[in-house]
Amino acid sequence: MNLLIVEERDLAPDGVFTVGGDHAEHIFCILHAKPGDVVRTGVLGGGIGTAVVLESTRHSATLRLERADKTPPPPSNILPVIALPRPQSFKKTLHFIASSGIRRAVFFHAAKTEKSYWTSSCMAPDAIRSVLIEGLEQGCTTILPELAFVRSLREFFNGGLSKQLTDGATALIGHPVDAAPCPVSVPGNVVLAIGPEGGFTPDEVAAFRDNGYAPVSFGPHILRVEFALSYLAGRLASSPES
Repeated sequence: MNLLIVEERDLAPDGVFTVGGDHAEHIFCILHAKPGDVVRTGVLGGGIGTAVVLESTRHSATLRLERADKTPPPPSNILPVIALPRPQSFKKTLHFIASSGIRRAVFFHAAKTEKSYWTSSCMAPDAIRSVLIEGLEQGCTTILPELAFVRSLREFFNGGLSKQLTDGATALIGHPVDAAPCPVSVPGNVVLAIGPEGGFTPDEVAAFRDNGYAPVSFGPHILRVEFALSYLAGRLASSPES
């Protein structure tokens, strides 16, 4: 936990708030924080600053927000469009999205996506939110990503979501067949489609091509979804100055 996230609703008028569970244990056991010590803190959806520890035990910590006037880091220029992966990969993918500053992502049902993935407990809104906040605390940012879920590529393309995302952006699909090498540090927004570990079907690749997505390859190795996303996002991401 590189940043303690607190929600506005949990702040008393004087800025005092209490945390328990893993947060309290981290403050007490890892940071070894004592009353008067300062913990880097951010307000969910707001600024970043510091909070002073008032009381700390392994099970509960009370702090007072001193300031939250620093702007969160700029967002990533990567907009992922991802075939819904298996539950454990989904959680890791969410964590990466939040921690890397990706502000918007879409998950869709591909031909090789198991239907059971959609009913997994990790798809519950509270579970998704919890993982995203963990990602924010890792990446030292406070802005929750906006997620969309669509049950088919037809819905993604015909519903206008793809067109909305790709307007003015570079649209790419990670697919090693008949593909150009993946570019580096692409300026502007990049919409990046990533398939399941079994890969896209030829019809899915054709649908992406027909909608303006150019196939790119980063080599012959097949990676898990979360690793493919992190590798490609790191390669494609532009610097804030570009």
